[in-house]
Amino acid sequence: MLSTFRKKPVEIQAMQWTGENSGDLYRFAAGHFAVMDEQDRANSDDPEATAQIFDVLHSTWVLVYTGDWIIRGVKGEMYPCRPDVFEATYEPVAG
Repeated sequence: MLSTFRKKPVEIQAMQWTGENSGDLYRFAAGHFAVMDEQDRANSDDPEATAQIFDVLHSTWVLVYTGDWIIRGVKGEMYPCRPDVFEATYEPVAG
């Protein structure tokens, strides 16, 4: 039977990869963020990716593109989110 669900309101922490803030993202991701050089990009699944983040929960490196938001999930996992999806899904929390 098909059911419909609504995403629970959960607060997350996120930082956008600008292509120039690798130090900030490295600290945010507890060292699990790496900028890809030209050789890394050429050998990756997508040469348009500019960095990668290690998702500890799933034990895998995930490609990141300039402009992506890096999200720390509810279980501490780190993953990228495209800017348009981020804007449609999240809003700033006052505080």
